[in-house]
Amino acid sequence: MELVDTAAHHGAEEIAREFLEHGAPFLWPELPDLAGLTPDRIAALPPLPYGDPEFSARLLREQTDTTTTDSSRPPAVVKRQLAWLRHELPEWRAGRVHHPLCGPGTYAAALGDYGLTAYVGVDAGPAVVQHARRRFAGQDHIRFVLGDAADTAASPGEPACDTLLLTYDAANFFAPRAFRELLGSLVRGLRLGGIAVLDLRLAEDGTAGFDEGRRVHRRRTGSVFRDGPHLLLSEGFTVADGALLGHRIVAVDDGPGGRPPEVFHSVLHVPTAPQLTAALTAAGLDVCVRGRPFAGSGDPNLARHLVVARKQRITHRTLPWRQP
Repeated sequence: MELVDTAAHHGAEEIAREFLEHGAPFLWPELPDLAGLTPDRIAALPPLPYGDPEFSARLLREQTDTTTTDSSRPPAVVKRQLAWLRHELPEWRAGRVHHPLCGPGTYAAALGDYGLTAYVGVDAGPAVVQHARRRFAGQDHIRFVLGDAADTAASPGEPACDTLLLTYDAANFFAPRAFRELLGSLVRGLRLGGIAVLDLRLAEDGTAGFDEGRRVHRRRTGSVFRDGPHLLLSEGFTVADGALLGHRIVAVDDGPGGRPPEVFHSVLHVPTAPQLTAALTAAGLDVCVRGRPFAGSGDPNLARHLVVARKQRITHRTLPWRQP
């Protein structure tokens, strides 16, 4: 989105003060007031630019930072997740794994302890995929494909997978209709008896880790949104009784003569447990495990459900899902 850079005429402290008092449209009238947008318009806001090379490089920097859970699941978290899954399903073996929106390869590394025989990860970020390919160079049974997040079905002729992974809120990135369509496509590549594992936010998880209202974050070095010193002006909002959680984030250079501001949107679609179960059932999956591996953790990024569903039949039914 093109913005008239009124920030160029304001100091950082003045920008922060005016934003907290009046919101982003006060500084940049080109931005609509989020409070006036309908759920459909909010759901249609442009997603984060995962396929942009510069954004992907900054995201990779965050995803490989093992000290934070802000942008990925660090190795220790993945290890605990998989141990919890094995405890709940002692008979589970990873086998052939299909992992859309896979990130930098942390799950591929950890699954070796759980009977992994082959792995195909798909991610939209070029820097992320390049990093993962270098990391697993020479391991022909592990592959990473650069692909759009909404087009992640297994290629024709690809053997059926034993385990389908949708990790770290991946299922929340899609509006209900798009999620049902994506799930149906992905499950067609899952063998009968195979399992789908979803690490996602449900309405029952509440809003832990979600900042509603206006916030100003000063970054001295860099973030996923910009390199160098900058301000992040964040407006958090909930819509339709929590069915949508979102942020509009404006990145502004902290200092004179910087680049024009950039605006980003992050929207999560949050189903209830019955709504998710309906979508899984429509795709031919039966829920066999639902729980919180990190219940009681003080990290709000871990306040999520892990839901496991087994493919028991082939069906093309669709069940209604409340539209946000």
